[in-house]
Amino acid sequence: MTDFKPTIYPWNEKVWHSLTSDSARSNHAYLFAGNPGLGKQATALAFAHHVLTADHAQSVALFNAGSHPDFHVLLPECEVTNDALGSHARRYLEQHGGKPRRTITIDQVRSLGKALDTHPHIATTRVVLIAYAETMNRNAANALLKNLEEPPANTVFILLSDEVARLAPTVRSRCSIITLRAPQTEVARSWLIGQGVVPQAEIDTHLALSDNHPLLAQQYFEEQYMETLKSVFNSVNSLWNQRNDAVTVARSWQQTGGLKTVNILQKLTTDLLRCCLTETPPQVFFPVQLSWLQTVSNKISQPRLLELIDELIYARRMLSTTVDELLVLETVSVKFQRLPA
Repeated sequence: MTDFKPTIYPWNEKVWHSLTSDSARSNHAYLFAGNPGLGKQATALAFAHHVLTADHAQSVALFNAGSHPDFHVLLPECEVTNDALGSHARRYLEQHGGKPRRTITIDQVRSLGKALDTHPHIATTRVVLIAYAETMNRNAANALLKNLEEPPANTVFILLSDEVARLAPTVRSRCSIITLRAPQTEVARSWLIGQGVVPQAEIDTHLALSDNHPLLAQQYFEEQYMETLKSVFNSVNSLWNQRNDAVTVARSWQQTGGLKTVNILQKLTTDLLRCCLTETPPQVFFPVQLSWLQTVSNKISQPRLLELIDELIYARRMLSTTVDELLVLETVSVKFQRLPA
């Protein structure tokens, strides 16, 4: 594993300064909130590195090796990779023969609790980092709550969540919330130009697609997101033109990826609603499709559109569990099929 180098993006520098200037660490638990594509994980990992290596030289080598005894990481199994977080998270994964789990389980949280019964091994302060915290079910959240309410000595908790509203209110209330926000367009554009990955002619398009989230905009370009968009848009048209049935379209969405498809459909329905409410919306996710959006918005049922928006929120939540992905997508597909008035 290569040496870890903390990364703080320009739009997160104020947050970083606030975190590192509090040498007394007046808070024992932090909740990093914000949409994907803003650098939550990079900032949280840099903060963990800062705390663990502040006063112990050996900690740097152990952190780089992915084996620091005072760095405790919980991740959904499906999110564990061979990076700094994943290597520390493996100690809390359960052995089983099924598909990688999409949630943080109660057994992971209980194992963490047992590990926290001891004192820090080499660092003055140990760190618990829980990413995708919203994937904990009620039982897992309640098990964690015991540690947040009566925190072990010399322990800092860092929770990360893309969807803070899904976290148990009791967990949220025990944390100091650090909200990361999208930068100004010029800051995002300047950073993307500096990276040299996205062609300058395509930067504005990808920033619109990502709602001005620079890391997400770059990821979309690298993953050829525009091609995925075309595929999903064509499948929606095929439903409305009766070229394909709901089950066939749902299967194509499953091949694309359930969460990725639902994310696109959420943006699409948001744009349709904006066009329903005003002829020339000031902002849309898909500006290159604005003419099509305006035409379609005149042909759909607004009450059904609102129902569909609610259904997509529910679908996104279900796709983070063990519920059958195809069944969830079929339900969404049927509602899309019925959208035209």
